[in-house]
Amino acid sequence: MMKLIMHRLLLGVLSLSLCLVTSGCWSAYEIQQVDYAKAIGIDYKDGMYHMYVQTMDFASVAKSESSTKTAETPPVWVGHASGKTLNLAVNELFRSSQLHIAWGHVTAIVMAESILTSKHIKEAFDMLGRFPESRYTTWVYGTRDPLENILSATSIYNMSPLDSILHNPLPSFLEESLYPPVLSFKLIATHNDASTTTYLPCIAMNKDHWSQNKKNHELFIIDGAFFERTGDDFVYFPHSKLSGYPWLLKDMRRAPLIIENEGTIYGVLSVGLPNVKIVPVIRGNEVYFNIDAKYLTALYEYLTPISYDEMVQFSEKTLREQILQTYREGLKKGVDIYGLQEKVYRQNPSLWRKLSNNGTKMILTEDSIQKLDIHITIPYTGKFRRKV
Repeated sequence: MMKLIMHRLLLGVLSLSLCLVTSGCWSAYEIQQVDYAKAIGIDYKDGMYHMYVQTMDFASVAKSESSTKTAETPPVWVGHASGKTLNLAVNELFRSSQLHIAWGHVTAIVMAESILTSKHIKEAFDMLGRFPESRYTTWVYGTRDPLENILSATSIYNMSPLDSILHNPLPSFLEESLYPPVLSFKLIATHNDASTTTYLPCIAMNKDHWSQNKKNHELFIIDGAFFERTGDDFVYFPHSKLSGYPWLLKDMRRAPLIIENEGTIYGVLSVGLPNVKIVPVIRGNEVYFNIDAKYLTALYEYLTPISYDEMVQFSEKTLREQILQTYREGLKKGVDIYGLQEKVYRQNPSLWRKLSNNGTKMILTEDSIQKLDIHITIPYTGKFRRKV
């Protein structure tokens, strides 16, 4: 009998010990008690960091998954706080947060122009990289618009705000491949590599393109881009200065090109499937580049009769001019738009370090592109055959 009691006592002690060491859900929150942070905005002004947070309830997050629509626009809340450091700004925001904020669902980070063009960009990158709940698959943008306007914007058809360019830029990019979206891991990698040019698309609000019941409705648009120059700060290029930028992108899927000569527009091509080869040519301490680019295009708009050879000739001329014009615009502001210097680094890193003074000096000149060969073929002319 005594032995049975001891046996049961030992089992009881063992069971109690297992309960103490077994992990449970002590820190779990009910979904209705959680604010889901979906986007972060970062600014720097008046000597202070400003943190903006776009939060949504679980219903709005689930709404995007099911792609359903309702008669009411899903609510979007934006929190804002400031501090001498980004971490202090976040902690200041916690003081007025009514619910627990879950940061693991953030899908977009927007940086204001004031922080991109200051020397404080390193602190922003450092905090984003160290924060334990941050993900490296978050879309990152720059902007010139007020961050509160960007984070307060809604989508179309009363859909979830997550169904927008801010949180899902790929559908728009596949339609018109002008400015490729950037994930945070790529941003951090290029920023830490002195030989590469860090690029950020510039997100803005556009109220001219779409309307609802004859009332203008603001929606997102990618309007130009920021490029890093020597010195770790960024410089903004408007859409009008980047006409040639997409033509040397290996991921470019489709972009429009006007067939034009001496003021006459003959049609519009849809250019895609680029095959671009950039070869650095080293002559002593001078570096030049030979660029060979081939494109497959489709003719979707044919306005004035023209021969196939002339169509190709005018298109190649326009494309070449746009590439060189954008290249020169970059040089004016100390930016290697096409990332040519990285090609030198990959081929001869010691020479690159010597010529660029370890990445602190631009090695490009207006004559660095010594050869630019453009080849366009037009195998598709839409539903109608070209008459000439």
